[in-house]
Amino acid sequence: MTTYRSRGAIAMSIVKTVLLFIIAIAMVKFAFFPAQSTDEAMPLDPAGSYGQITITPERGTITNTVTLEGTIQSDPAPAIKATLAGEITEIYVNNGDQVSAGDTILLIQKEMEGDPIERVDEEGNKITEPGKNWWKNEWVTAPTSGKINLTALLTQQVNVGESLGSVQPPTFSAVATLTPDQMYRVQNLPDKATITIKNGPAPFECNGVRIDTPQNRTTSNKDGDAQGNNSSTSIEARCAVPDGQTVFPGLQVTMALIAGEAADVMTVPISAVEGRFEQGTVYGPAEAGGQPVKIPVKLGLTDGKRVQIIEGLKEDQEILEFVPGKIVEDKSEYGMFMPGDEGMMTEEGALDSEAMPADGAATEEAK
Repeated sequence: MTTYRSRGAIAMSIVKTVLLFIIAIAMVKFAFFPAQSTDEAMPLDPAGSYGQITITPERGTITNTVTLEGTIQSDPAPAIKATLAGEITEIYVNNGDQVSAGDTILLIQKEMEGDPIERVDEEGNKITEPGKNWWKNEWVTAPTSGKINLTALLTQQVNVGESLGSVQPPTFSAVATLTPDQMYRVQNLPDKATITIKNGPAPFECNGVRIDTPQNRTTSNKDGDAQGNNSSTSIEARCAVPDGQTVFPGLQVTMALIAGEAADVMTVPISAVEGRFEQGTVYGPAEAGGQPVKIPVKLGLTDGKRVQIIEGLKEDQEILEFVPGKIVEDKSEYGMFMPGDEGMMTEEGALDSEAMPADGAATEEAK
């Protein structure tokens, strides 16, 4: 028996086939021929010249905030040291006890010879006799408050300066490492720093900020002996965690030091300045066929992005935004560019041939 399809069914079948064909073409297009954005910037010509980029100083506030990474550390345990050569005859505390500064820890005794005695015998002769021996007592006290770690034993013979243990104070410090060049930015060291603990309490202030260098740093060994020959070559900023602030050794912290602030002062970007401390150089635009003009300036504070100009520039004086021939290291701030020798912007890796000095110095720096 022969069946016939209606015209509507045939038309629907044709429509489905066409739709499937269109979908297949679209998938191939998306997979192998992605669309080009019309908003994409055209690539810059490495050999192109983009002129001298100049700026003028701006007035503003410079806050010299130095941010350091570090940890929470227990304060060093000062040593308990013998102050007399002799024998330990009394110990008044147990190992692990909590003591206060000045508490008596132990007694050292030393037998001393008495002063010689002179007398005259029946015949009138002078006779010198040894004096009566006596015991010298020396009570050793706790150098600070905390938990005592005592290594001394009864009847032990000790010498002056010998370690008898240590006292671990219940206090902590925030300790962060500085690079040598950051020392320039902490010449005016503040007394306080702001400490932020990751996943910890709200930021808090610590007091008594100081800088420890390998030359002035001392450490304590397990017996509390002071060691002046620390092999560490790092420079550390240290401040005391306030009492009542809950911390633990090893916590990761960020230490913020505000080492000066200057309001309503003349500033320029650090990209425009050679030098970062006290003395620097900026560059005026080059005349036709000439070289940029060096301008010595006196520098003040910097926040890492801009630097204070104390003298050497006028507020309306134009200077190059970038030091000639110096590659910009912070790509997040300056993108993919580096300044050419005359303040012209060129694509990184290729300098404008017209801006290149005769001796090829810019080429060597670009390498």
